[in-house]
Amino acid sequence: MSLEINDTQFSEFVEKGKGVVLVDFWATWCAPCLKMSPVFEKLAQKYGDVRFYKINTAENMKKAKKYKVISIPCIIIFKNGREVDRLIGYKNESALEKMLKKYLNNKQNARHK
Repeated sequence: MSLEINDTQFSEFVEKGKGVVLVDFWATWCAPCLKMSPVFEKLAQKYGDVRFYKINTAENMKKAKKYKVISIPCIIIFKNGREVDRLIGYKNESALEKMLKKYLNNKQNARHK
C-alpha cells in the first residue's frame, strides 16, 4: 500500500530513506494520474519491501519544483535518497515494474517473478 506524504515528510521518508523508494507525483484533477493510481497501488501490494509514496503536486509544490516535475503523473524512483530514474505520463503495470526491477537487488527480484 502506498502512503500519501507532504513536502515536510518528503525529506524524512524519501531523501533520507534507504533502499528503493517510488514516489508518484500526481493531482486530483489529472485524469492520467487517476488512471495510474491503481497500477501504482497494485505494485505497492506486490513489492512490500519497497516503499511507495504519493505526493499531491497541487498541495505540495516545493518538492515538485525541486525535482522539476513539469508533467504528471510522474513516477520518480529514488535509491538511498537519490533520484535514479523517472517515468512521465500513464504507464501500464509491466512498464512500471520493468523500471522498478532495474533497481532491486537480485534477492528482491527473485521473490517477485
